[in-house]
Amino acid sequence: MKLSHLILVIIAAIAFFYIQLWEHVVVTPLYLVLLSACTIYGVYKQDVNVAHISGYILVLTAIDHTIFATGLINNVTPEKNKLLQGTIIYGTHFLLSLAMVIVLIFRVQITRLFSNSSKVKLTHFDGIFHWIFIYNSAVYLFALLENIAWSYFEMKSWTLIYDNFEGLIYIAWALCCGALLTMMILSAREGGTQASRAS
Repeated sequence: MKLSHLILVIIAAIAFFYIQLWEHVVVTPLYLVLLSACTIYGVYKQDVNVAHISGYILVLTAIDHTIFATGLINNVTPEKNKLLQGTIIYGTHFLLSLAMVIVLIFRVQITRLFSNSSKVKLTHFDGIFHWIFIYNSAVYLFALLENIAWSYFEMKSWTLIYDNFEGLIYIAWALCCGALLTMMILSAREGGTQASRAS
């Protein structure tokens, strides 16, 4: 089996696994553990690009998860006003996802602020990750617009994004995990190639 086929199978398996679990209480910690493992791998292998890409995604995802897990948003939003509640919830997700897009687009410049390593460079994956989070941002934006249509304009049949929200987000998370896994595999291959050249 080719490496590319294996990676596609892994992405599909992760997406299927996340969607089968469906509960964000289970899936989000699994996603955070995978992001942590990628970050630790990058630090351990001294691959600044893997460490920083996965680290940025980990930090912003953890912030998003913490805001909602601690009930910070629920304490701020009035339950009687569904329009305001949905706008704050989906708006917060959208803004954090948009922040992730900006961080990933300018990842090399941001990484150079934190690291003096000569290994900081634009990778092939820098062109992938921001698109995954542009997709995420689009899902959050459509969810926000759908919430406005549902609660303000009384369009109660508009629930396509709401009904499939977790699945749409889990697909992006699976793609992210697959891309990070591919980065780790290529990083290990490059390290092995350099080690064999040195000996």
